[in-house]
Amino acid sequence: MVRQHVVSQVLLRRFATPGPRGSGLQIYPFDLNHPRRLHKPKGTRAFGWVEHFVPFASASLEELWGQTEQQLPSVFAALDHDTVFEDPQHDSVMRDLIALHWVRSHHYLALYHQVFAEFYERGRNWLTTDGQALLRAAALEKNGLHIAGPQGLEHIADQLLQPTKYAYDTGALLRVRIEEMFQKVRAYIARSGLEIAMPEVGEFLIGDTPAQTLRPDGPLFEYGMALGEARTVVLPLGPKHMVALGKHNRKVNIPKPFVDRMNALQVAAAHQHVFLRPRSGLQNYVQAMVENRSASQ
Repeated sequence: MVRQHVVSQVLLRRFATPGPRGSGLQIYPFDLNHPRRLHKPKGTRAFGWVEHFVPFASASLEELWGQTEQQLPSVFAALDHDTVFEDPQHDSVMRDLIALHWVRSHHYLALYHQVFAEFYERGRNWLTTDGQALLRAAALEKNGLHIAGPQGLEHIADQLLQPTKYAYDTGALLRVRIEEMFQKVRAYIARSGLEIAMPEVGEFLIGDTPAQTLRPDGPLFEYGMALGEARTVVLPLGPKHMVALGKHNRKVNIPKPFVDRMNALQVAAAHQHVFLRPRSGLQNYVQAMVENRSASQ
């Protein structure tokens, strides 16, 4: 699997509209690295993916994601008809969708690489310092040799850690970790209620890292923290709907300033792109937001 979506196609199409002359559904992609570039509506398949996101045995992961994604059309239809809470199965699918996009994300991938680099370096340092006795015993058992000098210690340490490094380099470790994390997130949020937020005025956009943890910090929000440190997780479900974890199931109409804050969150958390409904009128808003942020840095 070469292209793997970090935003489900079925979700991205919620922000799309029919293109001209039967060209299919199109979204308006905004490249945050080039805010003054002329952006044009394009088909959804051109965006929301990463090459080789999980390079090892990824077909089985795609099958796992598909178990959630194939149930989304009926959930979205219920959402649009204001009946989404009438079927408890819809709740489960929406929670799984949140878990899927929190794990299958640029944010999680960067965190995974950071944690592995720290783990590997700390493990190697421990083996060559406080763990020398263990390392020497392992060398004697493995090669029948006594280690001489620091270079010998480092060589044996690298040998011991080599299987883990190989699993990391090939993507096999990521394959295991990402599925484990998906199941952990599903279990962690299984009993959460769901809040469906609907704009009184305006509409939502969606970024390429759309599921975001949030925690109030005075009049503002902190975002991107660990799941256990967050107050909620939010995920746009279309221009007129956003889902968030809460104590109870409920629907709430939110004023435009709050809609703007949620859109600003999507822009701030995005890796490279945010996606708008064509003719949404949000293009100038996003461009001004990006340029103001660049000017303040």
